[in-house]
Amino acid sequence: MAVSRGTVFIVLSFVLTGTARAEEPEVPRSKPKNLKVLPQDISPAKLGKLMKQFEQDLGVTCRHCHVENAQTLKLDYVSDDIAAKQTARLMITMLNDINDKYLAQIGGDRRYAVPVTCGSCHLGQSNPPEFEGKRR
Repeated sequence: MAVSRGTVFIVLSFVLTGTARAEEPEVPRSKPKNLKVLPQDISPAKLGKLMKQFEQDLGVTCRHCHVENAQTLKLDYVSDDIAAKQTARLMITMLNDINDKYLAQIGGDRRYAVPVTCGSCHLGQSNPPEFEGKRR
């Protein structure tokens, strides 16, 4: 029996789409818990969008900061068992200080007050690359 290229493409598309969804972590839909730096009243949708931005800015997946429950094999977003989550909280606090305290003090020339994101330094890498500027 001959199989057309179109059939192969459709089957492959379903397989790849299913695989991609299986690896994509489940985003919590209930009220977020254990928020120590982010606003307590943040909506699940806004939190999910923010986490996606962190993933992009750092070039990581959710598993970088969130541990997987050994029994359910789902991410435990509440757990603090990964040190990277503590580091992330500190970095978010620093970022908020830069944007809210320091950049807010720059008066008339707003060119120098562009909000900073994790990606401003990390450039899509989990550890910010070392600056290789000209040294005197």
